[in-house]
Amino acid sequence: MEVSVVSSSTRREGQGSSGSWLFLFKSFSRSLRQFLSETGLHGLKFVGDPNLSNWERSFFFGSFVTALVITIHLISNIYVKWGSTPVIIGISPHATSILKVPFPAITICNMNQVQKSRVSNYSEGSNESALLKLLCDADNLDEELRDAQLAGNTLKISDFVANHSQACERMLLFCRFSAVERNCSHLFQQVLTDEGLCCVFNFQPPEYLYKPFSDSGRNLTSESGFESVKWDPETGYPEKLPPRFYPSTSSGTGITLGFTAVLDAEMSEYFCSSTNGPGFKVYFHNPVEVPMVKEAGLITAIGYETNYRIEMVRSEAVPAIRSISRDGRQCLFKNEKDLIFYSIYTRLNCENECLAAYLYDNCACIPYDYPQIYSNATTCTMRDAHCVRRAQKAAIRQGEVKCLSQCLPSCFDLNYLASGFSFPLATGKFQLANGLVEGFNKSYLSENIAVINVYFRESVYYGNMKNAYVGLTEFLSNVGGVMGLFMGFSVISLAEILYFLILKPLSELFVWKRSSQVDPVKSLKHNAFAIEHPETLNNSTFWHPQELYPKGFTLKATERVRRMKRNKNITNAFVK
Repeated sequence: MEVSVVSSSTRREGQGSSGSWLFLFKSFSRSLRQFLSETGLHGLKFVGDPNLSNWERSFFFGSFVTALVITIHLISNIYVKWGSTPVIIGISPHATSILKVPFPAITICNMNQVQKSRVSNYSEGSNESALLKLLCDADNLDEELRDAQLAGNTLKISDFVANHSQACERMLLFCRFSAVERNCSHLFQQVLTDEGLCCVFNFQPPEYLYKPFSDSGRNLTSESGFESVKWDPETGYPEKLPPRFYPSTSSGTGITLGFTAVLDAEMSEYFCSSTNGPGFKVYFHNPVEVPMVKEAGLITAIGYETNYRIEMVRSEAVPAIRSISRDGRQCLFKNEKDLIFYSIYTRLNCENECLAAYLYDNCACIPYDYPQIYSNATTCTMRDAHCVRRAQKAAIRQGEVKCLSQCLPSCFDLNYLASGFSFPLATGKFQLANGLVEGFNKSYLSENIAVINVYFRESVYYGNMKNAYVGLTEFLSNVGGVMGLFMGFSVISLAEILYFLILKPLSELFVWKRSSQVDPVKSLKHNAFAIEHPETLNNSTFWHPQELYPKGFTLKATERVRRMKRNKNITNAFVK
């Protein structure tokens, strides 16, 4: 009866919530002692050694805490470095042949804005006269007079410039590309830029550059027999190429396999210049970017032959940096940002669209030399010129145009750097290499003609490769090295902590609770509190709560039964 009372009392205690927490605490304590005695972490084995004195155990515990603090500090430095410098720019390990990339697109502009013979008959005070003053002397035009003259003027600047500027067939007298003389009209197309009417060579075909709805207003025709192909800096050329295509690649290095052109400035037709003298502006650019010649064009002087030696500047990126945020890597892949007007993303194309939107918001029109990002937008006329110029000056201020911050560089990009070397054309009577140049009158040659040669210096180039500075593998390696050096920590150590301090106590609690619900009498076998009641040892057999091990062990009652069986067997043997 007494045993029954003790058993029921113990059973009720064990089934309560406080009993469960006490059981879990005791199980956790036993697991913690076993973990400290068997773990591979530096110093903890001595902390749990009961044979050491308190000060010795305290010494090793303090050493472990110190190592832990140092480890956390070093890991935090690694993490900050990982976050603040996610990308490193290095030299590409593989050389790329110039035969796999386009020859630079070349845009040539005569600094003469309009031809004298075509505008000399306009009378003072006419709309055409006001437009000429805007083109030639806008900065010195009186503001009140300018507003009065432009208010009712509906002339389109683009149409006026296209009809009154020097045509490409008159400017380009001789062209040679890849050691083959070509018809300049087949190589070059007229294009309207911020520098006026210019001529462009090796430009991306419009069907691949502009969106379908866009009306570019550019007459970009190809030479008969040349097929247009799609190219962009990220994917390059298609695998199968026709025999003759554009944008074209170079055939090799040097002046002979480069590009040569003879230019005629027609000084007698000069009416006003975009600079302080006569000559040409030459701009080398990516074939998928619309030329912006006014600010970046190189000056080619009349009466000189100029050699432009081209060097590649190519940016590449490994696919692994896609996982890094855009702000972290500071570049965009071509499919990460969709433009409105252009089919191919570049930073310049993005900035042009952004500025076009800014000008449209301020002046309700888009200038002719900006992308027509809205299909129903009107092209700016003379009466909008004052508003456009005011908005363009305001756009220069830092932070004025918000969308410019979204135009990050392309992760794959291609640019061209040109080094120019000039020498004067011949003034004496002797034989020259180019028959066309030799046939000019020496006076006309020095006053009107310019010769340019564009060529690659090297047959291969090395691009700039963007890679993860501290990738996930490097980060884990650095963290693992620090934790292994200071604490002896490994992945198995994490498994030990998870097992001994979490899984094992919870599993023991689960087994104990389950056995109590299934058979209350057998619950004493799993009752951690029965150890504290010696009187129960004489009446029952139960298991110590280490059931997770493959070999459990019985307590005194079970051992006593076994001994009684052995003694009985011995007695029977003697009786026989």
